[in-house]
Amino acid sequence: MRQCRRRSQFRFFVKFAGTVALAVVLASCSRGANPTTEEPEVTVLSPTPTATVVPATPTPEPTAPPSTATPVPEPVVEPPLFPTPEVDLEDYSVYGETLLAAFAEDAERLSDAPHYYIQVGLVPGEVPRLEGVQRVRITNQEETSLNELYFRLYPNLPAFGGSAQISRAMVDGKVVEVAHLFEDAVVHIPLDDGLAAGAITDVTLWFWATLPTQVYAGTAGAGLYGFVNGVYDLAGFYPTLAVYDHRGWDLFAGASFGDSLFADIGYYQVALTAPGALAVVASGSTTAREPNEDGTTTWRIAGGPVRSFYAAVTDRWEAISEEVDGTIVNSYYPAGGLASAQTALSYTTGSLAVFNGMFGQYPYRELDIVPLPTTAFGMEHAGLLALAANFYGEGGGGFGIATPHEVAHQWFFNLIGNDQPDEPWLDESLANYAVYLYYEAVDWPQMQTVMMENVFRYRYDAARNLGIDRPVSGAVVGFDQSNYINIIYSKGPLFLHAVRERIGDAAFFAALLDYAQTHRYGIAYAEDLLGIFRRHSSTPIDDLIALWIYGE
Repeated sequence: MRQCRRRSQFRFFVKFAGTVALAVVLASCSRGANPTTEEPEVTVLSPTPTATVVPATPTPEPTAPPSTATPVPEPVVEPPLFPTPEVDLEDYSVYGETLLAAFAEDAERLSDAPHYYIQVGLVPGEVPRLEGVQRVRITNQEETSLNELYFRLYPNLPAFGGSAQISRAMVDGKVVEVAHLFEDAVVHIPLDDGLAAGAITDVTLWFWATLPTQVYAGTAGAGLYGFVNGVYDLAGFYPTLAVYDHRGWDLFAGASFGDSLFADIGYYQVALTAPGALAVVASGSTTAREPNEDGTTTWRIAGGPVRSFYAAVTDRWEAISEEVDGTIVNSYYPAGGLASAQTALSYTTGSLAVFNGMFGQYPYRELDIVPLPTTAFGMEHAGLLALAANFYGEGGGGFGIATPHEVAHQWFFNLIGNDQPDEPWLDESLANYAVYLYYEAVDWPQMQTVMMENVFRYRYDAARNLGIDRPVSGAVVGFDQSNYINIIYSKGPLFLHAVRERIGDAAFFAALLDYAQTHRYGIAYAEDLLGIFRRHSSTPIDDLIALWIYGE
């Protein structure tokens, strides 16, 4: 990082240091509160990872046909709001345009990943609404045949505060009955003929979703889905294919805080139609904008391979840009927020350059930063960082911690997926420790001290003093809002630092790079990371793992 930039950042640090005792919240993608001993109410929808559809009892054939056939009326099916999209889901050329030249081959290396085509319209109103249809090309990547598929409807989670439904479904051109499960947060799609290992099916879903119009503090929504202050925040609005892994179908619905998304990497083509005065900032890259006769504009967007699709829609932002290692970084800002946008851009470009060398290069042509009216300090999306809109005022905000944290999530969430509801530490602890690594790499000792002493040790000591210490490992629902931040964002990074001190820098950084490259575009679990640490050094670390991670 250039020396002049560091001096500018240090002036920001002087204003920021007074509130840094709460700094872990800045890096947090969760919506936890400060330590308290009160137990919060948590809404949990129980998973059924091995749910199957019980076939109906077969009716035996009669010994003789009836004398007269009973006429069976043809079912009356109302035409769908949108016709089934005609699109070539095997055309990878559009994704190559969104990737850096060095990664162009990645556009078609994951042919078995889900391929989404989403055609959706944004309908403003007192209760804003999304109406659309999506086709998904699904390959059975398992070794066993599948008799059903499951899609998540994230807007129906209590923390998101919206609603969503699938109104019609087709599998390979045949209409099928769907079942909405777990308070409509999961949808079951039967596969009458089964789907053999390696086989492909084409699923079309007609859906709608509504958006909340206020921020619910302290929840997984926290303004990260909805329409507030002129910004349509479209996170997880579409039916998302659930993950099938070694445990079966993962249908866990998510707690009222922490992150809810768990998804395979996929390819996305999106046609998003919105009023013509609005602009769209989204995962991937915009390939075309088409004005329509009714005054709307259709934005055609492509991204892949990416973990999910996200879009923000508004008429209230401008942008500044800078290039880093071939990637264009766009920093969006509201009126009066130019200085804050420059600060966000500086931290983003600086940490992106560092993490490119540390974890392997970010492969996409674009990375966006947007301000959102959230009570959280930041949220990661594929190819996009969402930062709190209240940072973009005269008082500034926690860019120095929140921004590098969200940049690190472009690896530890997007490129390397994990089960965020069940193993939140695997991405959040790594992303928060990466903030410390960033300041170490640019030789900024004051901010290294802020991270190690004020963010990690101070908050972990607070948890111990309050008697709310616990192991780092565990699902979000095993925590409460009194200790989630302290353990996941402070104790987890301290574990990583302890491993680093035990095995040495060479082995530690080689292990991080190995982990990021081995599981790039895939899904990793805790034992994958811990196993890589073990392989890169003959120095035992099982005692550290037992003490910090599993509490043994």
